[in-house]
Amino acid sequence: MEKKDIIQSLKDSLFTGLIALALFGPIVGLRTSSKGEGLFITPQWGVVFLLVGLCILGRFLINLNSARKTEFAFFSKLTSKFSSITEDKAKHFAITGILFAVVFPFLPFTDRYFMDVAIMILTYIMLGWGLNIVVGLAGLLDLGYVAFYAVGAYSYALIATTFGWSFWICLPLAGLFAAFFGILLGFPVLRLRGDYLAIVTLGFGEIPIKGLPRYLAIIQGFIGWFMLTIFSVSLISQLLN
Repeated sequence: MEKKDIIQSLKDSLFTGLIALALFGPIVGLRTSSKGEGLFITPQWGVVFLLVGLCILGRFLINLNSARKTEFAFFSKLTSKFSSITEDKAKHFAITGILFAVVFPFLPFTDRYFMDVAIMILTYIMLGWGLNIVVGLAGLLDLGYVAFYAVGAYSYALIATTFGWSFWICLPLAGLFAAFFGILLGFPVLRLRGDYLAIVTLGFGEIPIKGLPRYLAIIQGFIGWFMLTIFSVSLISQLLN
């Protein structure tokens, strides 16, 4: 391996570390804990730097393996073996993941912090799946996809706080409201293709962000965003208790 290859691998590894720091910093490094009636932030930078260091080391070893396959054939064998296992046992991994998600809230070490992180991860996984259906499978460049997420979230919070209904009633209703707005948007917009579809959906995606906070009587303006976050935290604590 030449010197320039090592320097390039180090630069790539450090760039990977910066990305890991941006991801793990707010999620892992800032742990929220409740004391009395307020939420307090407890920094955990040691764990963050450990994860960032592991990402840098792993990326550097991957670069070395790509440049010197004869001396680091162990990694290629390990990745090929893992790929064969995942291809043969994909259903077993899926079933195991579902069972773990069901059991996870009842584990002894699970607290509000772990539940918040797990819920956020699963929420964005579901958003990624939906975006994969719209963009990847259907081939529609929809830039306003997050608008329906906002409609569902606000519908859930408004129904629960106004009528006092339970979680299991408000959740499907929020999904129905989001689907209803998606159908209303789909009738005129799906006649467009390419860049025109992207521009129109981008405009509809900005409506909830720019327009909804202005309706003070309905969602209390920008206070509604904050109140929605506090309500979701209190809801999680009710489910755990």
